[in-house]
Amino acid sequence: MSLVIAKNPTARHNYTIENTLEAGIILSGTEIKSIRSRKS
Repeated sequence: MSLVIAKNPTARHNYTIENTLEAGIILSGTEIKSIRSRKS
């Protein structure tokens, strides 16, 4: 499952984005509890 946590629309407005990457990190502990609680 892919969940977008952050976006930067200003960068897309101010700059020409030629390539994009998708990167991930593994969360454990209190930060994952905070993100999961936002799900509806």
